[in-house]
Amino acid sequence: MKTKDVIYMIYNEKEQSLTSMGIEFIDFINSLTNELNNVLLLASGYTGEDFHYGLRLEYLRKEHLSDLYKENVHHYGDFCWMDFDNVASLDNLEPQEKAELLYLGHYKEALSSPFFEKLNNKYVYLAHDDGWFNKVFYKDKNDFIDVLRRLISNRLKSYKKNVAPLSHDVGEQLALLAKDGILVDLYRVIKSRNSLEIPFSVIGKIMDFDDVYNNMERHKAKANLEYWLMYKNNEWMIMSYR
Repeated sequence: MKTKDVIYMIYNEKEQSLTSMGIEFIDFINSLTNELNNVLLLASGYTGEDFHYGLRLEYLRKEHLSDLYKENVHHYGDFCWMDFDNVASLDNLEPQEKAELLYLGHYKEALSSPFFEKLNNKYVYLAHDDGWFNKVFYKDKNDFIDVLRRLISNRLKSYKKNVAPLSHDVGEQLALLAKDGILVDLYRVIKSRNSLEIPFSVIGKIMDFDDVYNNMERHKAKANLEYWLMYKNNEWMIMSYR
């Protein structure tokens, strides 16, 4: 079993973040409803055409982002970035703001807010061994719900070509359950002629992902309640069974 066969995620509503295992950079990019503008690389192994000497950081303009999307970012180790609107805004950052950006990239947490008025960023993406540990901050909760809706359906297209995104209501239900840590068993998908069923369990907030991955069956057994994401007649619903 590979890490892409499962998704474990913890949603922190207060700080508008999703911490996950099994979700990769390209999964996130393919689930966005709006394209990114520019990207500031806070920590990575990428070397491109643009470097900001005031920040000592690489960045990518919108027209070059497709190059980054082709990269195997998992091999970078640390892969941390944020979007931003205007390249000129990088020149206007104060020393404190620069320090907060470097803190984000190094410690993978925000010193104060992960969102910067001058940069107008919508996301902060912080990963170590991309797909193993990822933490994404969302400025707008609706953007998070939209990514979650499309993420699940995109990952199921190997089973069924045309899978509609989760409805907004089902996306919100899933986010609510993810506040307590959910483990989605993609390797146990049940496919029939007219439907797909994906089991998942609420196993609690566990930040030791080695423990989650190596002891999945034990954690699921302790959950006592199994949920199912069910897709039938182009509609999604969440069911639960004891």
